[in-house]
Amino acid sequence: MSISEYLQARDNVRFKHCGQCVCQNCLYWWSGRCPFGGCYDDHRVEIDPYDKAHPSRPLRTAWSNWDKPGEQAHWCRGGIFYPVHYCQHFVKYNEEQHMVKDCLKAVVDVFQDGYIYCSLVDTLGCTECYKEFMESMEE
Repeated sequence: MSISEYLQARDNVRFKHCGQCVCQNCLYWWSGRCPFGGCYDDHRVEIDPYDKAHPSRPLRTAWSNWDKPGEQAHWCRGGIFYPVHYCQHFVKYNEEQHMVKDCLKAVVDVFQDGYIYCSLVDTLGCTECYKEFMESMEE
């Protein structure tokens, strides 16, 4: 199969969905560090808004907030998906290298690149967590 045949076959999927998007296989999407937000579609709104790319098409009304400002600029909405197949920040997510570990006061996610996600970092911070942990050990 040539690259041209692959690209054509890739786009001829009958029912497109988020699972076909490059985001679903990206380390940064899984670890919540995507530079474009929760999904590439957030970035696509800025660089190539749907409503500007298709000015003659009628408003799409298949989702609850279709009439809110900026909603028509999104490509993937209301069950209609235009999955992204390329992103310059893409790093293949390796589920086998993703570990869940116990830390002092929380369970943390350790990703393949060493990034650690902890639910307490933003609210409590590592230093305060360690301090509270040590105080509880002294009691």
